[in-house]
Amino acid sequence: MASQTNNPFDFTNLLKGYDPQEFFKQMQGGFSAYKLPNFDSGAMLESQKKNMEALVSANQAAFAGTQELLKCQSAMLQQAMADATDAAKGLASSSNPQDLAKKQAELVQSAVEKALANSAELTELVKSSQEAVAKQVNERFLASIQEIKDAINKMS
Repeated sequence: MASQTNNPFDFTNLLKGYDPQEFFKQMQGGFSAYKLPNFDSGAMLESQKKNMEALVSANQAAFAGTQELLKCQSAMLQQAMADATDAAKGLASSSNPQDLAKKQAELVQSAVEKALANSAELTELVKSSQEAVAKQVNERFLASIQEIKDAINKMS
């Protein structure tokens, strides 16, 4: 029996039937059905095409950022496991209680410092990824606003 998932973020089925070319043909047909004076439907269609391209590009950048974040977290986890193994070996070799307590304190301090450094690295990675996506979206938004203004000016 196949298991079904109810993941609200899985848009696979929704996007299976999406054809961008068909979408643009429908838009063009809609624009041409209404004969607005001085309205450049081709320019509007081109603007919408650029919007879709920007959306795809922003999604690709977000996906790449997520992949990089996961890769970095995986490397950090592998290093943490190696460090924990080394720490366990080091603690096991210590028979003196004072020496053992000293090693434990050093390990805790080292682990906290490493965790803070990893946190800062991950934070910077997420920040730079989000800034790149936001920059793409903002640039396209501003260009789209200018295209609308230009279209309105042509209609006057």
